[in-house]
Amino acid sequence: MAGIDKIAIVFSIAIVVVGVGFAFYASSIQNEAPNTYAPVITRTEKPIMQETPQEERIVVKTPVVTAPVVETPVVETPRSETVNIIIPTGTSSPGCETSNKCFSPASITINVGDTVEWKNSDTKPHTITSGSPSDAIPGGVFDSSLIKSGNSFEFTFNESGNYDYFDMIHPWMVGSVSVN
Repeated sequence: MAGIDKIAIVFSIAIVVVGVGFAFYASSIQNEAPNTYAPVITRTEKPIMQETPQEERIVVKTPVVTAPVVETPVVETPRSETVNIIIPTGTSSPGCETSNKCFSPASITINVGDTVEWKNSDTKPHTITSGSPSDAIPGGVFDSSLIKSGNSFEFTFNESGNYDYFDMIHPWMVGSVSVN
């Protein structure tokens, strides 16, 4: 065997001896430590409860009074509807006013709370403005601004009356809404 191998074996044995010695030393220290034990209860006593005075209960009986049943009549609220008016194709050119077909339908009758929706099926923009083209100032109740092709405008009528309307761009286009 080479000299280095012998040194390695001796060194390994020395490490094992030191480790075993340390284990015995630690074991002896542990055995010399003072022993402490948990207290043991040998006798138990029932705790003394203090008596609490009983509360006096007073029972009051109140008579039960039932209210008479009053039947209230069922009042049906009118349903609001949405009515459609179409702005047909080609109304941006004069001529629809002679056949009263600038709006379809041109005149309608609805109830208070109903909504009218104007749908622009024409290729040109239109407006829906309350009043008439002969008014110096339009009616001011509603005004859609520009309604582009394919778009719509709606207005809910909350008061009864007759409402004329027209298109500010194409003033020959007129219609009316009568609200009951």
